Amino acid sequence: MHTTALTIESHDQSQDDEEHTISLFSNPQNFTVQDSRFIAHHTTNITHASGSTALDILLSRAAHSATYNSKDRSFDTPKCDEDTRVGLIEEIMEWAQDAEVPSKLLCLTGSAGSGKSAIAQTISETCATKGCLGASFFFSIVDSLRNNPDRFVASLAYQISRSMDGVEKHILRAVEKDPAIFKMSLETQVEALLVIPVLQIAHSVHQAGPFIIVVDGLDECRGEQHQAQVIRVLHTCVTRGLPFRIFVTSRPEYAIRSALASTGDFSGFYHIILNEYDATEDIRLYLFRRLQAIGRAHGGVEPWPPDNLVQILVEDASGQFIYASTVVKFIGDRRRSPFRRLQIVVDWVRKPDNQKGQNPFATLDALYTNILSAARAAYDELSESDALAPLLTQRLLSLMVIDDLNRPGDPSDYQPHEQFLLLDEGESGRIVEDLHSVIRINRRSSIALPSQQGIATSFYHKSFLDYLLDPGRCQSFYVPPTLIFVDLAIKSLDRILAANREGVLALSPWASPNLFQDCS
Repeated sequence: MHTTALTIESHDQSQDDEEHTISLFSNPQNFTVQDSRFIAHHTTNITHASGSTALDILLSRAAHSATYNSKDRSFDTPKCDEDTRVGLIEEIMEWAQDAEVPSKLLCLTGSAGSGKSAIAQTISETCATKGCLGASFFFSIVDSLRNNPDRFVASLAYQISRSMDGVEKHILRAVEKDPAIFKMSLETQVEALLVIPVLQIAHSVHQAGPFIIVVDGLDECRGEQHQAQVIRVLHTCVTRGLPFRIFVTSRPEYAIRSALASTGDFSGFYHIILNEYDATEDIRLYLFRRLQAIGRAHGGVEPWPPDNLVQILVEDASGQFIYASTVVKFIGDRRRSPFRRLQIVVDWVRKPDNQKGQNPFATLDALYTNILSAARAAYDELSESDALAPLLTQRLLSLMVIDDLNRPGDPSDYQPHEQFLLLDEGESGRIVEDLHSVIRINRRSSIALPSQQGIATSFYHKSFLDYLLDPGRCQSFYVPPTLIFVDLAIKSLDRILAANREGVLALSPWASPNLFQDCS
């Protein structure tokens, strides 16, 4: 008997094939019609009643803008210049590629603008070139798809399904089995979509070395609870025997500090503090190369830029890469003369109080304003005062003035100052709680009263102090230095009067003020 067979394929047909192909069903895939009998071809990507495949569902739940090579991040993506951060990059890559390394997680912390994202981007690109990048996720406070953890596990799962041989079918089966998995907790998601699928193939399929997962900007995930969730997911990945090395970068905010503490999820893991690495020569090289290229593009006569002007910028950067990149963007405006713009920046640095023109540090100011705004909002929630906005700034600067005065030489010669400033016990810690990305904070004890502990503060970068002392730049956060010193003088007199009444000397022989020595 003559039999007519009709086969409908899922791949694209040629034009000739299409002339002889009959479409009986909408969106047909992978089956044969023969003598009115259906012969199904096996596939792991079965279509659900909704018409969506498991892969469709997984893709819809991932944040594609979060990857290192995302189109959304392709404009002005920060990365390390050639021959910069060489030692640090080598250290991280040696850790990443060493299958015997005891610590499977490396956490890089650093102050705002110190270059963490550029390092994360460079590590991602290097690992991708070497074929050992498993996944990447770059958090961003301004992107609603990547300023929260909702799409974090799905994004990692999709990328791992593409980078590890044999694991894709297991991940898709997990989605197929429970399409609502993305409504579950992150812990449930990571177990179903990463731990179980990867362990199923870890011993049966040969994989070439550990796969690197890069997570950048954990502090840009909104909310400490959300950050803690991401930390728990990463902790699960490195403690369940998965063939991963995880590289995390973050400002030293509360969630990451807690994780790195002796009782935290990251306790005992590899920790690099970026501010302990001297970036001076890297910034000098970065500025010279970028400005030289800008000068050539505008027909400048070499040698340019002048070494003495570059040195001024290097010193003012204080190891802060975002300062250097901000300067380069300002000078590199194609509609302006870079030679004149460089002089504007140098003049601003030398005599900031006399400048009334365009602010070359607007990008840097926006960063500082965002940090202070978030810190003020958190502080106001805890404060019972009805004072106006500058309260946080005034108390912060008062603390730093006292620290500067109370630093005669011996670092252990610390005297608690909360009583002097009429602050509640522990208030100094609350003032700086959300400012670790711009303020260096050390805890120490008093010689006279060892049981009393306090904090010692200093600025990571001079540019933050410059910002705070310029009312045009910090705006609502501005507090005149004279107001701070008058307030401290009144408190000093009150303390002297109280000491005289009690018949004791209550003030220590402080040194002369240094913090605002450049201020009139």
